[in-house]
Amino acid sequence: MPGPNAVRDYALKLPGINKLKNKRVVLASNSPRRRDILKTFVTDTIVLSMEEPVVSGFKGNEVATNLLEKPETREENLRMLQELNGKACEVVTGVVVLFPILTAPGYKMQSIEERTTVYFNDNSERKLKAYVDSGEGLDRAGGFAIQGLGGLLIGKIDGDFWNVVGFPASAFFTLLDYLVEEDDDFLEI
Repeated sequence: MPGPNAVRDYALKLPGINKLKNKRVVLASNSPRRRDILKTFVTDTIVLSMEEPVVSGFKGNEVATNLLEKPETREENLRMLQELNGKACEVVTGVVVLFPILTAPGYKMQSIEERTTVYFNDNSERKLKAYVDSGEGLDRAGGFAIQGLGGLLIGKIDGDFWNVVGFPASAFFTLLDYLVEEDDDFLEI
C-alpha cells in the first residue's frame, strides 16, 4: 500500500492542497462518484483512519420543497423526471471537514453547503422514457446523471458542475484554502 500522500503530482499548487501533502484523506461516503471526483483533483489514496482529516458529503436534489433521492424503480425514475421536466431543481451538497488538533477534544470541524441550479429542457415523453430505459438514473439522486446520458435532458446549470455529479470540488478546495489562512491548527499534526 502506498504511503500517506494525498497530493497528486499534477495537483494545483494551492495552500489548502499543499497542506494535504503527507496526509491521508478519508472520504466518509460510499459514493464511487465522490471518490472519483476527489481523486481527479488531488488524492491518490483514500484510507480510513481516525487520525486523518475526514471529508463527508450528502447530496440531494430539491424541487420546490420536495427532496428527490435515488429512485428505486424505473416507474419512480420516470415520475421524478416528469416532475423535473421543463423546470429547475436545486442540487444541495453538504461537506464536513473534520481534522485533528492538539487541544481538547482532539479535532475541529468545518462545513460548507453548495447549491447548484439545474435547468431541465422541456423534453418529450419519448426522450424521458428512453433515458429511464437506459437504467442510468436508478443510482442517482434526482434520477439523472448529468455527466452521462442524463446530460441530454439538461439545458443549463448555474453553479458547480461537480456538485451535480456528486462532490462540490471548487467549494471544497476553497474551504481548504480558507482553513489554511484562518485556522492555525489546520493539519498541523
